[in-house]
Amino acid sequence: MLKRAAFKKTVIAHGDRVPFTKKLAYALGGPVDILSVWVLVSIAYPLFNMELQMRPLYVSILLMSLRLWDGIIDPIMGCISDNTRTRWGRRRPYILVGAILAGLAYPLIWFFPAGLSQEGILLWVIGFGILFYTCFTVWAMPYQSLLMEMTPDYNERTRVTEIRGYFQTITGFVNGWIWWITLRPMFQVQSPETGEMVASTLNGMRELSLYIGVVIIVLGVIPAIFVKERYYESNLTKNQAKVNLFRSLKETLSNKTFVLLCAFTLFFLLGTAIFDSYGRYVGTYYVLGGDWDIASKFAGYGTVVYTVFSLAFIPIFRWLSEHIGKTKCLAISVCMVLFSAATTWWTFNPAYPYVMLINTVFIGAGYAGLWLMIPSMQIDVVDIDELKTGQRREGSFAAIFSWILKFSFCIGFLISGPLLEWTGFDAALGGDQPASVMRNMRIGYIAVPVTALVLALGLLKFVHVSPARAAEIREQLEARRGQV
Repeated sequence: MLKRAAFKKTVIAHGDRVPFTKKLAYALGGPVDILSVWVLVSIAYPLFNMELQMRPLYVSILLMSLRLWDGIIDPIMGCISDNTRTRWGRRRPYILVGAILAGLAYPLIWFFPAGLSQEGILLWVIGFGILFYTCFTVWAMPYQSLLMEMTPDYNERTRVTEIRGYFQTITGFVNGWIWWITLRPMFQVQSPETGEMVASTLNGMRELSLYIGVVIIVLGVIPAIFVKERYYESNLTKNQAKVNLFRSLKETLSNKTFVLLCAFTLFFLLGTAIFDSYGRYVGTYYVLGGDWDIASKFAGYGTVVYTVFSLAFIPIFRWLSEHIGKTKCLAISVCMVLFSAATTWWTFNPAYPYVMLINTVFIGAGYAGLWLMIPSMQIDVVDIDELKTGQRREGSFAAIFSWILKFSFCIGFLISGPLLEWTGFDAALGGDQPASVMRNMRIGYIAVPVTALVLALGLLKFVHVSPARAAEIREQLEARRGQV
């Protein structure tokens, strides 16, 4: 009876409700995450392998190196943010400065000198990529930590992530067309061999990076200006002793619920990282015969489908989470993506290319639930930690979780590059890949992602913070804070 009652609609206390303007101000920072991380991931193989014919192994090293560095400095920045005490707060100064520095550094990644060898390009992009992601982390860790301080209400937290989810999904729509945009005539360059004007993803990204840098600055500073830190003005934070980095990491990793949530995320993103990068090749060369222009359009079509269904399912999953709980919603999301991965052998068909968009329907719907539930569940875990340790360590949790995200992609990129080479794929052959290569690519496209997603689904049954338990924790915390 108590379990059923826990999911009944409850009235959010006035002090726990986040005004829409504050939700909007925070949500406007969401596109910075997408632009900073996913544009490079989306364009890496089309640019560096397909156009510049860099080895797939080198591309995977490039992506892996940047994710690895990003993951290494995340815990450091999270701890710095937790220990900062200024008149403006623990998070907001870093959000302001980090957005400006990241926006200025972003274009440098793409403007490597002409004539560099593959190894030279690799080192340039990694070097300036490290500079950019260092600046980005100064922004990202405090920004993610700020989400955990906006409200203590179990359901209101999901509603905050819901608004951010809309903006991130719309930005993802733009990202899905990024390859097609770079191939437009306005970005063409003169071929040194023929003298004709040819499409250039590199030139397109160089020009677009300038605009992306401006957007990062403009949207990135808004949360710093308009969103307050709920706990910073309380005695809980003001009187809190400085947090030691290694002790904080140890305490964070001793939280069983958080570790299980991280393990689930690791396997899920490992599977999807390979699924997404591999899918570009199976779709381009097996289904569409190696035609870049058509492939870039299909990437755009897929983005339209993804965006429509993701936007449609965000409010559905938010409603479901208040009636069946966050964990069950997350399980539904994983099953949707798992179904998409398991059916590619039949839906990726050269005779019916548009059928592969069906997979994108389930990915868009599934990802809506995933990225809505995981941040909200992560905040619930911070309350469990405060009950145990007596400290608010949002930065440490955000950093460890961010590290898990990066680590997942590192492994995915590390596997996908050599796996693509193992299939025998050769970018110089274009759409004339041998039949055995196409078969190997299709097998890998199903086997690896499905295995990882099944493991993620198995772990999910151990990850659970019920509304009743969340309410109990909150009551205990409020009683303790009243004594501080």
